[in-house]
Amino acid sequence: MINITKTIQKILEKHYYLHLYAITQLVRNEWVLDADVKNAEDMINWLILEDIKTNWINSTFIKVGLEQYALRKESELENLFSYIKCRLSNFIFWEINHHDIKYSNELFWKDIFSEIWKLHVMLDKLKSNWKIASYTPISNKQVIVWF
Repeated sequence: MINITKTIQKILEKHYYLHLYAITQLVRNEWVLDADVKNAEDMINWLILEDIKTNWINSTFIKVGLEQYALRKESELENLFSYIKCRLSNFIFWEINHHDIKYSNELFWKDIFSEIWKLHVMLDKLKSNWKIASYTPISNKQVIVWF
C-alpha cells in the first residue's frame, strides 16, 4: 500500500488535480497495482480518503471536488489555487455555495468562503503571485476568475 500511496503522490506532483479515474489509470501504468485487482478505483479512493481522514491538515492529499484530488501544498494559497483550478475548470463564473463551504472545511479545516472578504484577500494574493490573471466580484458570494 505504501508503494501505491507514493505512486499517487508522484503522479499528483505533475498536476494541479486529477480525477480518481485518471489517477487509477496512471497508477496502473506504473505497474504498481497487480493485474488481478478488480476494484482499483475503490481501493485508491479509500487510500486517499483514509489519509485525509487520519492525518487531517497534515494529509498528503486534498479533496478538491467529487472524486477529484490534489496534493496538499504547504500554503493555504496553493491549496486554494488547486481547488479553484478544479472548481472553475469549466466556467469562469463562481457562485459560492454549500458545497464550497464543505470542501473548505475539508481542505483548510475552516470555512474561508463564508466571509467573502477573506476570499478576496486570498484572491488578491494569488493575483499578485501571478497564479490568476484577475478576478471580479459580482455580488455577495459570486466571483469571476480569469487564469
